[in-house]
Amino acid sequence: MSAVIASAFALDMNWSDTLKSIKDWLEERMDAVFEHKVAVPCLVVTHGSRVIGASPLDTNKESDCHLVTGPCILNEYRNRGIGSELLFQSLNALREGGFDVARAVTKSNVPVAKFVYTKFNSIAEPYEFEPELARS
Repeated sequence: MSAVIASAFALDMNWSDTLKSIKDWLEERMDAVFEHKVAVPCLVVTHGSRVIGASPLDTNKESDCHLVTGPCILNEYRNRGIGSELLFQSLNALREGGFDVARAVTKSNVPVAKFVYTKFNSIAEPYEFEPELARS
């Protein structure tokens, strides 16, 4: 699952200018998710036995980012509605967990912000992201 998420970011040219500055922060968050250091469920999408998508969730209601990475889909499976369905299921899981609001941090110019989150009545708000502070 972590390989899918890493690939989704690494192969997305919209993140190439930012990936270096968030790489350590992202790796730490993913390590915590997959080492079960925090109570974070992860929804996955498979095609046969292959994992093609993942969406880890932070179930701490006080978190700034409940959709840890947002829906991550391998490049060859994008533009098929899979990311939208994964986001729907992620939001549904959070709703069932008692969430009224789910937060995600993303860049405003990436396709997920323009085409996927907007399907779910998202509201964009400014957010100052400083990975060095996030790691402390």
